[in-house]
Amino acid sequence: MKTGANIRTNDPQDLQNGRGRSIFKILNPNHMRTLFKKIRQHFIGRPPSPPVSTQEEFPVSESQFNNYTFVIGSVFSYFNDLSPENKTRFINRVHHFKNTKKFHFIGMEDRDDVITLVSASAIQVTFGLKNYLLTYFKDIYVLADAYKMENDEELYIGHVAPEGIYLSWKHFQYGYTNSHKGDNVNVAVHEMSHALLYNNFFAQYGIDSHFRMNYEKFSNTTGPILADAVTKRRSYLRSYAFSNLHEFWAVSVEAFFVNPQGLRQNMPELFEALSRVLNQDPSTKNKILREELSR
Repeated sequence: MKTGANIRTNDPQDLQNGRGRSIFKILNPNHMRTLFKKIRQHFIGRPPSPPVSTQEEFPVSESQFNNYTFVIGSVFSYFNDLSPENKTRFINRVHHFKNTKKFHFIGMEDRDDVITLVSASAIQVTFGLKNYLLTYFKDIYVLADAYKMENDEELYIGHVAPEGIYLSWKHFQYGYTNSHKGDNVNVAVHEMSHALLYNNFFAQYGIDSHFRMNYEKFSNTTGPILADAVTKRRSYLRSYAFSNLHEFWAVSVEAFFVNPQGLRQNMPELFEALSRVLNQDPSTKNKILREELSR
């Protein structure tokens, strides 16, 4: 199984054109259960993850806080919109997340700011959840550019596998510096969304019960949305979303964070479903909808 965005070109601009396989397929709950069974088989060879650390938030020093604020604030408009209290909470989570992962750099030098920003992308996706560490995944691989995998000629800009989360740094930057282009492409959000799904359905530790329950409800709402896209032969989401249910989820979450107002206006039912699953509304200053579900 190969997850994540894959492209046939090294040009970030091609992402918005939905390059890659595009198959329209309606998935009902029975298909959903079959899909989870296949993914579980894919991950079953890996031994269970031990319970590493807790999901608590540990305060950082003033100098660390200032450094995190500068690094994250220079890239994440999401972070800049937060209240002072939630900025502190966001930074504490980033600090804890990065210290529970091992980062590997391929084709580029090790950089602490890159580790911070990649960690921040994970916290952005999981900020509304109590269990935010993606405990299943211990290793994150950051590659300089798009890459090929063994026995595959296509170029990848990110994927999630049992051994870790993979991201192209070039395309990570594209996602956060070109959000104004309206293509709703953000590979970091995309892959962290895949990782969140895997963590909650196949890990033995760090499962978020709220997310799991609401994702199952979310999956039951996708049928009419997909059917509407098939009928109209167009959608607010780029065509890669219709490759399979996994990509529909990840591409939807991209749009949810990159342009929440656009998704709300064009696909209100999908926006509301994602808000319930992630316990967030990215268009608001507070972001989190129900505080009790995130602590």
